[in-house]
Amino acid sequence: MAFDTRRMMRHIQEVEISILGDVFGHMRTDEPAVQHSFTFETNELEHTRFDMQKPATILPKQAHFVSLVVDRQGNTFISADKMYTAKMNYSLRNILPNDSVVHAIIFQVHNSPRPILGLFDATCVAGQSLLKYSCIQRHTILHKAFRGSTAYPHIRMHWVGHEGVLVHDLQYKRVSVDFHIDCAVRLPDSLSGDIKYARLTPKEPLTVMVPKLNTEKMMRVMQTKRAKLNP
Repeated sequence: MAFDTRRMMRHIQEVEISILGDVFGHMRTDEPAVQHSFTFETNELEHTRFDMQKPATILPKQAHFVSLVVDRQGNTFISADKMYTAKMNYSLRNILPNDSVVHAIIFQVHNSPRPILGLFDATCVAGQSLLKYSCIQRHTILHKAFRGSTAYPHIRMHWVGHEGVLVHDLQYKRVSVDFHIDCAVRLPDSLSGDIKYARLTPKEPLTVMVPKLNTEKMMRVMQTKRAKLNP
């Protein structure tokens, strides 16, 4: 997994930046919180009916979390373990407004040698701090600002929604994606310096497929109930 991560990062990283002030000095926002520490909780969390509205996303296998800065000139910088300039193919100049700090997952899709950069959250967009907003609200604002292009099919928005919907669809194999799924992940509602993502396990065991309705049996049951109601 470590090798795959290094290989994916080499696709997007260019030159290491040693002085963060050189990056932040070219931004108008006063909250360029990009030096986040992305970690997973040690224990998996069990999804229950009380967690339906919590924010969640799909974690692809061998995925890696990164943050990206777009300064006021449109230059893109990537923050993972260190800060780097982004390679031209992963520049967000024509995809997001300047003065933005966004968070993404980098992962591999089927039949493509180029990793995908899936944007799912943001600290600020166009110089506007989003720290006062909830996770779903931040994702909505980011989605509205995102200008996807056929020239950059490897940069996309990554799905974020309510935990109940995602876990239910994963249980019944109703999720259709072009990558191998690791698990559902609960997202933090607010951003901080140390962001923790928790892997989710559904309370009920995974179902291979949605059971087909037996129409004939259902009709017999309904007829029996009608007969009891109308003797």
